[in-house]
Amino acid sequence: MSREDFEQLESSVNDAPKKNKMTVEKFFQQFNTLDMNNYGSWPLSVKVTCWVFLFFVVCAIGYFLAIKPKLDAIDQARTVEQNLLTEFKEKDSKLRNLQQYQAQLQQMEANFNQQLEQLPKETEIPSLVEDINVTGVSSGLKFKNIKLEPEVKQEFFIEQPISIDATGDYHSFGSFVSSLAALPRIVTLHDFTITGTPSQDNKSDVPVIDYTIKAKTYRYIGADEQKINKSANAVAQKTTTPQQGGKPQ
Repeated sequence: MSREDFEQLESSVNDAPKKNKMTVEKFFQQFNTLDMNNYGSWPLSVKVTCWVFLFFVVCAIGYFLAIKPKLDAIDQARTVEQNLLTEFKEKDSKLRNLQQYQAQLQQMEANFNQQLEQLPKETEIPSLVEDINVTGVSSGLKFKNIKLEPEVKQEFFIEQPISIDATGDYHSFGSFVSSLAALPRIVTLHDFTITGTPSQDNKSDVPVIDYTIKAKTYRYIGADEQKINKSANAVAQKTTTPQQGGKPQ
């Protein structure tokens, strides 16, 4: 190629029309000139933008309508699974320690039976009162009165109050309380009233001390007696419940 031909080719390239570059302003101007009835005439850039927009809209609708409920259901299932797993571990641990629990239960039953043996039976109450009397006299007290009061029924046991009036000095009373604690039966002391009066014979400056005490012992309610009490309570509730629909007499 000669130099003249090269210069002629260069001049022809320079004279060729230059393509317009796409700017953001021109891109948005294309949307203002769209023919909604002629989709084929839309520019390619506008078509691609609409396709991308529709794609994301469809994906969002599909996510909220189809995928998100499934994800929530999966989360709930995982929560239930975790709760069941925790419950299973707890029950498995209890099962592994079942023998230990059974041994503890047997020990508790033995201790309970031992405590029950310390509660006097109904036929042993008079002998217990006699033991209290002998203990007081041995301690140096003089009894004015020892009287059984009405029983007080609790849910699993019966409380038997014993009213005691006695006279003696402080050392005798302390010895009496210690001796009561050493009895094989359970006896508790309540409602102490201690009064001192001057000696009537004037031979001693030590006043005469009177004691008024309420001792309590306890008797276990057996299974048969519990059934009888429950039946009696049920009958009492039925008799006191007013009948519906009846006329008052």
